[in-house]
Amino acid sequence: MSCPRCQAEEKHCRLEHEGREAGEIIWKVFYCQRCAFTWRDSEPTESIDYEKRDEWFQVDPDQPDQYPHNIPPAKLHKNK
Repeated sequence: MSCPRCQAEEKHCRLEHEGREAGEIIWKVFYCQRCAFTWRDSEPTESIDYEKRDEWFQVDPDQPDQYPHNIPPAKLHKNK
């Protein structure tokens, strides 16, 4: 398993939670320590397979300068 967003190796992807039903694990949530992406292993392949994702979704954590805003700044509206 590697990160579906930055292709970080398994050693950088930690298990965060196991979803259980009747005592059986039915899905797992993982967190990438390199790019801060979180995903559930039961999501559709086109969502969690690096090769099937759109190119704009892929990131390279070793080149942070190419991402000026990880989260767009909020637009504050003033009441008039």
